[in-house]
Parts: sequence; C-alpha cells; structure tokens
Amino acid sequence: MELMATKKDNTPSPAALRALMDTYEQLKKVRASKTVSLKPCAMLREEIVGLDGVPQPFKLRYYQVQGIYHLMTMKRMVLGDGTGLGKTIEAIGALCYLWSSREPDNKVIIVTPKSALRQWAAEFHRFASGVKTFVVAGDLPTRRALYEAWAAHDGPEKAVLIINYALLIRDWDQGSVPPVKPDGTPDPKGLASPGLLDQITSQISKLVVVYDEATAFKNTATKTWQTCRFLSDKCHRCYGLTATLLKNNLMEGYGIYKVLYASVFSTKTKFMEDYCVTKKQLVRGGRQIPIVIGYKNLEAFRAKIDPFFLGRPKHAVSDELPTLITKEIRCELSPTEDHKYAEALTGVFELGDGEVRDYEDHKAFVSLIYCQEVVNSLSLLKFKPGEDIYNPASDAFVGKTGELSAKEEALVDLLSEELADEKVIVYTRFESHVARLRQVLKDAKIKSVRITGKEKEDERRKNQSAFQDLQSDTKVIFITSAGTEAINLQAASAMVYFDAPWSWGDYVQGIGRMIRIGSPHQHVVVYHLIAERPSKKAKERRTIDHYTLALLRGKKDLIDKVLGESAVGALEFEKGDNFVRNLVRELRKDKNALDASQAIDLDGYLP
Repeated sequence: MELMATKKDNTPSPAALRALMDTYEQLKKVRASKTVSLKPCAMLREEIVGLDGVPQPFKLRYYQVQGIYHLMTMKRMVLGDGTGLGKTIEAIGALCYLWSSREPDNKVIIVTPKSALRQWAAEFHRFASGVKTFVVAGDLPTRRALYEAWAAHDGPEKAVLIINYALLIRDWDQGSVPPVKPDGTPDPKGLASPGLLDQITSQISKLVVVYDEATAFKNTATKTWQTCRFLSDKCHRCYGLTATLLKNNLMEGYGIYKVLYASVFSTKTKFMEDYCVTKKQLVRGGRQIPIVIGYKNLEAFRAKIDPFFLGRPKHAVSDELPTLITKEIRCELSPTEDHKYAEALTGVFELGDGEVRDYEDHKAFVSLIYCQEVVNSLSLLKFKPGEDIYNPASDAFVGKTGELSAKEEALVDLLSEELADEKVIVYTRFESHVARLRQVLKDAKIKSVRITGKEKEDERRKNQSAFQDLQSDTKVIFITSAGTEAINLQAASAMVYFDAPWSWGDYVQGIGRMIRIGSPHQHVVVYHLIAERPSKKAKERRTIDHYTLALLRGKKDLIDKVLGESAVGALEFEKGDNFVRNLVRELRKDKNALDASQAIDLDGYLP
C-alpha cells in the first residue's frame, strides 16, 4: 500500500497516516529479509557488459531488491545507500517495474550534477530496454525543443528527461513575466507567469522526479532549494538519492526533506527546538539570533525519518565489495617549506613573484589556504625550483626551494614503488596543482588523466574510460571535489589524498569512487600524505594536515550516531559547528607554530 498525499505540502490525511503505519511495518519486514524477491521485469535486461568488457548475467542483489521495493511502495523518500551499492540501478529498476505494471504513463525527470548527465543515460541503456532518454544540453532553443519533445513523447518507449541542477534553475523561470498592476507598476502581491520548465511540467499528470546527489539542495536559503521545492510540489512521485544525507550537520537533513516530503518536519524554528542545542548571538543592528552549537534527541530524529529513509552501509549488505585499508605517509617539510608555513600564519605572506599579501581583514580563512598550499607545494604560491628564500623580517637567507615538495616526492615514490602498476586515484582540493602534478608524474614516466570540473564532457568521458580500462597504461587519475560525485572509478585499487577535503561527506564520496559493486579488487587502500614540521617533539611536528584529519573524524562520529546502527542521547560541541573556525582554533592551540612575538591574533575570528 502506498502513502497517498492529499495536500500541496504533501501532508497526509488521517486515513493515509494509518496506511503509512501499516506500510512502514511491512517495509521493516522487507528490510530484515535477505530472501525478498520480485517477479522478473521485461524492461530490465537479462545480460550486461562487465568492467572487463565481458557479457555477464544481470541479477539484482537482495538489498537492491529491497531498495526497489521501497521506491515502488513509497511515493516520497530518500534512498541513502552507501556509495557504490547501486542507487542508480535501484532507481532505474523501480521506474521499470512501475512502468511495466500499474503506472505506465509516468514521465520521469532525473536531476543530477552536470558530471553525471551522460552516465545516467548510459546506465538506462545498460540496464533497461524500452526507454528513450532526453539529455538536456545546448542553447535555449535546443533545450526548449528537448523539453517539448519529452513532454509530448507518446511512443512505446518511456520518456526520461535528464537535466543538471544549473539548467533546471536557469530554465524554470525562463520567460516568466513579473506581475504588474493595471498602471504598469510592479505588483508585489501578484503572481508571475510561469517560466519555461514550470509551464511544461505543469502539463504532466504523472510526473516522477529523481534527484541524484540530493545534497545539492540541503541549504534552504539557495535558489537550488527553492526551485527543487517548486518542482517537487508538482510530482506524483519524488525521490532523493544521496550517500551523504548529512555531510556536516542535521540542518542539511531538514533542508532535503523539506523539498522531498515537506510535512516530515514542520518549521525550521520547531526543528531547531526539537533537535538542536542553540545559543543567542548578537548580530548587526542589535538583534540576537540562535546559532547551533550542538544536537540533541538524535534517536528521535532518526525515528522521524525512518519511514522515508533507506540507507545501508556498504559492508553491512555486500561481501562483494573490497575492504578498506587506511595508511598515513609522513612527509617532513624542508627548512624552506617550514619557514614559509610559519609565515603563512602571520597574516602577511610574500609570494614567489615578490608580491606581499597582507590579509589582516580576513586572515583566519586565508591563513588556512596558504598553510595548505605551502605544505602541498610552494609552486602553488608562485615559487620556482631552486629559488632563494629570505626571511622578510630579517632579510636573512633561509634556503632554496626544492625541485619537488616533500609531498610531491612522496607521491612519486609511492606510485613508482608500492603502487607500481596499480590503478590509483589522486585527490587534491587545488585544481591549479593538477597540471604540475601530472607533469611531475610524466617526468617519472607515469601516465595520468584528470577529472576536475574544467574538462568538457567528451574529454571527461574519455579520461574516465582510459582509467577504467584495466588493460590501458593510464595508471593515475587526478580528481578534485568536482570528481568526487557521480563517477565510477572502481578500477582503482588505491586512492591518495594529497590533501583532505573539509567535509566528511566529500571524503566519503571520494572513497566511494573506488569501493563500488564491480570492483575487481579484494581490498583497496587509502593513503593520506601528512606534512610534518621538522622537530623532535611530536606536538611541534603538527601541520594543518593533522588537524584536518582530526576534525573529519569528529564529523564522522556525528554522522555515524545519526545514520548508523544506533543514535543515543545528545551530542553537544563546545564552540559551534563550523569546520573552518574549528580548524583555525586547532592551529591556534599549537603554541610552537610561531614565536610568541609573531603569533597571529585570531580573536574576533573565533566563536
């Protein structure tokens, strides 16, 4: 039995609530069963091509059957399975079962990051038959024609529109006319005429929307959230797919559910009262606003979303996935690098071209960026190999820059020795560093490709294919945050974090590129390159890399408490939930980073 919503905000009627409880009990039995099955579906292929290029039978795994069953049963929910478990397959499977049985007239929109547009089309072709995909691209007239063709499609094939979030937002209000009064002046109380996509989607009675990487609308203050909420209100069915419902905090879950199923939680104020520990903070104008400093009632939050959330961690449901091993590689900074690292904390920094950057007004954040760039490579700060470095304060000679940074040397050694002949993903936050790293590997006769968000779609697909080909000599693929979502790289047996992202969700997404169904490896290894300052005392060796990993582990603890096996009690932080502020605070604690007379004053930048 399905939950039937009767109001615009999807608030169920009393009868629907009773039906929901019955359905929820049924779904809990499905979740507990490893023998649950579905009848064969004519639209799903019986055979697919594997990563090695060899055809193989296609059979749904038991947890994928559970996911399909949930999506067919619930009209609005979040599918939160771990990366690599097959959320795409589960969504496609559910759509095919619905088309083949009781909902043949469903028209589908897949909203996804731009990087995954072609991948969704390829997956429909790989796993399903009888589906016509309309991939949105091109100029406005071309896109308009695609929308109209999709909406009017009435052939034997089922119609799926695949669009990225940016174009959804751009075309939703395209051509909309603001309301005006009879005298021609703006009418703030009037309604604007519907825009291009708003108008087209209004004509479809059985509209089904799948939001891939649903964290795109976790923030209720964004245009993305607003547009996705408008589209959701038109839907017959609406689903969100994400392996990271919570990347950093509970408010993200609130934002996502207010789009997908608005009545799960009421107002933002009530949500904060129920689940957040807050304190009043004075802002401009003398007002006081509540800020979140921790969370409470985590068990109640998890219970609240449970009927509308299905998320299984990888190794809880599949023994086919490779196991994960984590290693840390210590990279001692040279005296020159160490000097520039200390300088980065002062609020004044001299670049390699002689320009002096004084970032007093916003030094807390800028200092973090400079610290990370220094420990990664002085080349990011315009220094050339072999360049003389002087102390700006005393004009004393410090030393010369090396041909490679400590981390760059470690990367080459790792790829040339321990990971020789392996397929390896290398992550960095800095796209500007990728070209140099590729040249460094080229000099070491290691072939690499890149996916950073700067490549055109054809180049991106070509690079992915070259890396995924187990027989190719392309051994390394560089990715930035633009490559941590919606891309399959399970050919990799290892991943190197040249530096770590500032979000646990982004970190998980990165690892999820290789820990996926179809991996040919029994285990995979994640390496962290950790820069250390030259000192005999452990505490004095710490750099930004140490603090970043420590804070990421703290984020993991919170998310595990909410979405893991259990959620107990309240979790309260001492000073707020801002990663940058916490990172600055940890750097500040390190009294040995600078001489006391040079120490950076971060008062006013910390909570």
